[in-house]
Amino acid sequence: MAVDPQLEAKASQKCEAVQHMIRRIERAINNNAEEDRQWLHNFTDPNDTCLSTLLKILVEPKYKGFVGLRCVVLRAIQLILRIAVMTVNGLHAFDANVGLWCLVHLVGDELTCKVLPVVVHMAERDQCEPLAACNALMMLAELGPEALAAHLAPQLLDLFVQLPDRADDLVEVALRFHAQGGNQRSELLDAALSRPGGSLMCEVLLQIVNRADVKRRLRALKVLTGCLSRPGSERLLYTNDVRVLVEILLRELPNHADEEQAFICHADCFKTLARRCEVARGHRRSEVLQVLHDIQEDDRSTPIMRDQCAAVYAAVTNSE
Repeated sequence: MAVDPQLEAKASQKCEAVQHMIRRIERAINNNAEEDRQWLHNFTDPNDTCLSTLLKILVEPKYKGFVGLRCVVLRAIQLILRIAVMTVNGLHAFDANVGLWCLVHLVGDELTCKVLPVVVHMAERDQCEPLAACNALMMLAELGPEALAAHLAPQLLDLFVQLPDRADDLVEVALRFHAQGGNQRSELLDAALSRPGGSLMCEVLLQIVNRADVKRRLRALKVLTGCLSRPGSERLLYTNDVRVLVEILLRELPNHADEEQAFICHADCFKTLARRCEVARGHRRSEVLQVLHDIQEDDRSTPIMRDQCAAVYAAVTNSE
């Protein structure tokens, strides 16, 4: 089907303008100066028309065929929603759907109801437009579980195969899926075992566990533990990755000997890994058992931590 040259030129101009805005938003976020914060705060004003203009591009039928434009528009919307959520997070800290609340607050129910089915449809069409599907999932993740529906988990895992260069973005969506609990978490864990992208996702999670800040590391550990707890997960991690995870856990268990919750998170992962993978039970076994013994004998260890050590010991020695 022939494309109207005037419409194509208009779409190209809009795409360039949105890309320029994205770059400016990203610079302002990184700089975090007072002037930048004030400029970003303007996006959270319901009287500002920027967000509604972007959303209208998504729902406008004439722009449906311009995938590049829709991709950058989705990215811009995601950034604005993130700014809005950060602005109101103190007031709605316990609302998992705070992003959706922000969207409705800024543009109203009518436009929100029009755009959500469009974005969900884009997320579902991963085979046809994987880049658009990736950006659509990232936008939905900003909104919360009401928008990031459980049935989208398989599409997310498939995108790890189709878009390996976007793995860092995709794993952030995976972390959101898992944090939402319920059906979202179950669908993610099931998809990780049934889709080729599951092993790729776990590779990225392993990198987070190895090098990220503590908060993100614990979130990634919980996803890995959940995946490994599923029957049939023996082949989810490559043999060398199992060894790497053992070494990370061996390093981190004593590092968190004075932080019970973080220690439990690492111990749960180690216990699950050892139960599932024979390689984990043998790799650096004597060192693992010695570390567990030392933590149990440490006066600072709580009864719960000692019980965790005993459970990991039993899993490693296959004596449960």
